[in-house]
Parts: sequence; structure tokens; C-alpha cells
Amino acid sequence: MNKKILFLIMLFMSRFAQSQEVTWDLTFDNAYNLPTVIMEFQGEKIPLILDTGSKIDLHLPMALINKIPNKTENSKKTKYIDLSGNTEEARSFIVDKLALDSLTFNNVQVLEYKSWGLFMLNDRTKTDHDKEEIDAEKSLIGLGLFKDYVLTINYPENKITISDDIKVSDDLNKNWFSIPFYLNNYGLVINLFDGSKNYEMILDTGASVSIIKEESLSPSSSKISLPKYNVRYTPLEMTDAASVKVEAIIIDSLPDKFKSDGIIGSNFFRTNIVKIDFRNKQMWVQPVVTE
Repeated sequence: MNKKILFLIMLFMSRFAQSQEVTWDLTFDNAYNLPTVIMEFQGEKIPLILDTGSKIDLHLPMALINKIPNKTENSKKTKYIDLSGNTEEARSFIVDKLALDSLTFNNVQVLEYKSWGLFMLNDRTKTDHDKEEIDAEKSLIGLGLFKDYVLTINYPENKITISDDIKVSDDLNKNWFSIPFYLNNYGLVINLFDGSKNYEMILDTGASVSIIKEESLSPSSSKISLPKYNVRYTPLEMTDAASVKVEAIIIDSLPDKFKSDGIIGSNFFRTNIVKIDFRNKQMWVQPVVTE
């Protein structure tokens, strides 16, 4: 056999053998509609919330961080501002190798979990006590954990998939729309359009609804009232895929350091499948057809 052909065959077989793909089931809580996966961590099964609004790999309570053997604590605490404008400090760590289920992640950034400050509940009858119980110490997965993978977020089928397939775009049909994005301090940013103005929005699975700052809207933006919930919303569409629609609740403001115009939350993910290739900086969206 020709040596060149033999080499190409061996190269293909090596790539195929090393390719990994793992799928986790998603469940959703009744209060925030937050997506949760169950993973094996240090010999036990734990729930982790998928929060693409964070660039940190993992947010864990100290009780779980203390179980990680090969970690190094950073000398300075990490400061951040939540969406209510509150400044928090948290201990941070680097883990050389961390096993979650069947995958081993390298150079993992772990932040001590601190509760977020902005609540927008689907059920507005929740009491403060309910909020405290819901916001007990949690574990979160952020965007950083997937930096070497392709992440597929599939709310309609209640699952997420991560893969190291380097040719993912070859398998996508015409129903997938390519969407440009970039990363900032608050996460992954894409553009939406209301017919007269573009808006930079954070793609956030940790948000129960989509929101947009009123000050960002153009004078001609539609503002539709929902008296039952005492809110207003504006209809938006993706700049590069007009068939992909989002309804964003209009809010008074967000902290000054939050430079984006708003957040794309759960209502978007319920009607679209999202695939993000972090290594090649590509993203695709497939609207779900409902009969």
C-alpha cells in the first residue's frame, strides 16, 4: 500500500479514536427555570447549574472545593459585580486536572460560590424565604469549562452535549444559522435587532428571562405591555438570522459596568438549539419547529 495513503488512514483512525462526545440530561427548577446537570464529582453525584453568563469554569461552595486534591489557591481574591450592582469578593483556585463524569478537564479555574443579586422569578408570588432557599449554596458551570470543546445547548430535548469534534460545521444542515459572537467580562455577546437599532446581548442560560435596558432602546422601539405581570417587553430578532426571535423584558437599568444592552435568557433557549465551537470561535443556532 502506498505509504502516503497508509499515513492518512492512520491519521484519520487516530482522530476518530480520540474524539469524545458526552451528553448530560438537563432538569429545570420551578422558580428560576435554571438548567441543571448531574455530574460525578470526587466520587459523588452533584447538581451543577449551567450558567453561560459566567466566564469562570466552575463556581463551587467551599465544602466541595475542599475535596479537590490538586488545587492551588490564588493569592488575591477575585472581585466581581453582580447585576444588582453589588460588589463581591471570592476565593479562587486553579486545578491542574479535574474529572467530571467521564471527562478530564485541564487547568480549571474554580471560584468560591457567592449568590447573585438580581432575581427575576417566573412565579412572582415567591417570598423572600423562598428566594433564600433557592439561592442556598449552589454549584455552577460557566463558559470557561468548555474552552476546548463544542457545546450544544438543547433545551427542547432537555440535554447538553460537549464534543471535541474539530469538523462540527461539516455536519450542519441549512436549518442552522451561523451567528457571530465575541466574549466580554460578562460572557458571550451576540447582536439582536429591533428594526432600527442593533443591540449587544449576553447569552445567559442562568437568566430566567431575557431583559434589555430601557435606556438602550431607540425612540422607535416597540414597547408592549403585559398588565398581568406588570412588565413591558420589546420584540427582537437576530441580526444575522431574522427568523430567530426573542422577546426581552424592558428594565430600568443595569450597573454602569455592565456595558452590554441586555441578556438573552431561558425563553430564547426554549425555542432554539445553540451550538458553540469555542476553539474555532464559531456559533450556530437552529430554531425549533413546533407543530
